[in-house]
Amino acid sequence: MPTVGAIVAAAGTGSRLGRGSKALVRLNGRTTLARVLELFLALDEVDRIVVVGPPSRLENAEREVAALHPSKPVVVKAGGESRQDSVRVGLAALGDCDYVLVHDAARPLATAALVRRVLAAAMESGAAFPAISPRDAVKRVEGNRLVESLDRSRIVLAQTPQGFSHELLARAHREAADAGLVGDDDAQLVAATGHAVTVVPGEPANIKLTTPEDLEVVEALIREHETVGR
Repeated sequence: MPTVGAIVAAAGTGSRLGRGSKALVRLNGRTTLARVLELFLALDEVDRIVVVGPPSRLENAEREVAALHPSKPVVVKAGGESRQDSVRVGLAALGDCDYVLVHDAARPLATAALVRRVLAAAMESGAAFPAISPRDAVKRVEGNRLVESLDRSRIVLAQTPQGFSHELLARAHREAADAGLVGDDDAQLVAATGHAVTVVPGEPANIKLTTPEDLEVVEALIREHETVGR
């Protein structure tokens, strides 16, 4: 059986959210970090986890991990100045494994089905990420002027978790560091090596906490789900 490691990117400051570290925001009583960890801890496919947390609140992240009494190895490391730096820290801490899943702690509504879909595609092609199609018309603008309308069928909104062979992701980060390339996500770094990246269906509810409005939507979805589940 191939070994799978998960990196939980949890070092974001959440400046636009205005609630401190996004990983430590509580939604219906539990932090986003705890919710994401529970997802990966429950997956038999995942062998070990590295949490790359906010350096100024690392003890809080460690307490969140300890409170879950994890049944598999979970390591907490201080994140870097950028998400890309943090993932590189996570890769170094994971050690040897065959595949890596990288997920943002700011997406607490990802499901086990989504993780398995991404992992299966990554095992087949070496690299995969989930995405959804935009619902609205997509335009390119300069300043406040419309430049052109873009073909929606050729555009997707990327999500996490993203999955890669460990060797491929490590090489992508090395080459990006050497070239000074800063990518929006790991899929972009891997694509820059020339390796094809597979797109799999994402989930509309897999919202990333970025603004206070996102927080309201995500919390409402969680409350509805957890109330129904009782």
